[in-house]
Amino acid sequence: MRHMRPTLHILAFVLLVETSIAQMLQLPARPADALSRDELIQVIAPLLRQSREDTLFRQIMSGNVPQFIRSLVPVSSSASIGGKQYSVTYYVTPDYLAVGSDESYFLAPMTPSLAQRLADFLSCTLPTRKMVNDIYAAAALKLPPAPIPPSPDMTTVPVFAQHDSMVWSQRAPQLSSSPLGTLVGGTKKDVVVSNKIRNDLKAGVPRPVVIYGWHQLNGVPIQPLYNGHGETYADYSHGIRLVHETVVVNGSAITISAILKDDTLSALLSDEGPIPIPRYGDAPTGVENKPATKPQGMSLFQNFPNPFNPSTKITFQLSAPSDVKLTVYDVLGREVAVLVNETEEVGTYAMLFDASALSSGVYLYRLTAGETSQVRKMLLMR
Repeated sequence: MRHMRPTLHILAFVLLVETSIAQMLQLPARPADALSRDELIQVIAPLLRQSREDTLFRQIMSGNVPQFIRSLVPVSSSASIGGKQYSVTYYVTPDYLAVGSDESYFLAPMTPSLAQRLADFLSCTLPTRKMVNDIYAAAALKLPPAPIPPSPDMTTVPVFAQHDSMVWSQRAPQLSSSPLGTLVGGTKKDVVVSNKIRNDLKAGVPRPVVIYGWHQLNGVPIQPLYNGHGETYADYSHGIRLVHETVVVNGSAITISAILKDDTLSALLSDEGPIPIPRYGDAPTGVENKPATKPQGMSLFQNFPNPFNPSTKITFQLSAPSDVKLTVYDVLGREVAVLVNETEEVGTYAMLFDASALSSGVYLYRLTAGETSQVRKMLLMR
């Protein structure tokens, strides 16, 4: 095992990786035998909600996502805060999260639980109300909303598919002037992060989904900020717009979560003031790209390169002697490699992970030192 000293070159590499990742959804290539739009709809139509969402999760994490959705689009805004001018640039999916191919895709409504689960794995977040407004303003293609009359069936897959076809009938004639990858607005309501996830709750809805938007061509949204549905609710009109966590403020990289928690900077992205917990569900316990606090005694760094093929370097640092285990898992939690399992002294360690025998996909690597552990994600792309 080789000891290293941290250098400015390593920090530069990390910044380079973060910048490139912020412009792409980190997913494996779409499998040649992936389900088409119509095949997916047939598979999920008879399923109960949880089984349906588990299927959508597996489809997306396996790479069954259109290529154009993966290339994120920059959106910029600015504000004068406390007499100082700030500008922010963040990266968003050009349309709502879809399953399928560029030729035939399905804009899949989903609950906030699934949306947050995907966001966590993809180093993303959901937008705020202010961000939804800014994204719509920046959209080069604005389509008129196409509501379906309310009915008990509006939460079912056949109505999801009906609305998806309606949206495509609007989108298809615009492809010559606004090809796939153009930032699109107006086709769905957004599932958003908001203080209303936990505050100003409706009676009988202790854990809501918060929705907003569906802007009309005059710029007025059909849906005001609303938290009256429970977290297991999703109807045909709900869309999931992912935003990469890494953003640039006045030329420096920072995360959206850090901005939204900040009393000053939150005004850049939120019209509700600071949002102390900008997510659905409980705070994550380790599967994040940047932990809010560094665990005492150890640090686990992002692997480099990432994405990788077929090998990558995993670096960690110990500030106290520890019993150390470094393990790699697939997204189903199955152990695929143990890189370290011994007592180590204070120092910085770099381990080479060779994934020649593994298939493309997202993998997790966990470092445990004593009673402390950290987890990060990496992407094998062949």
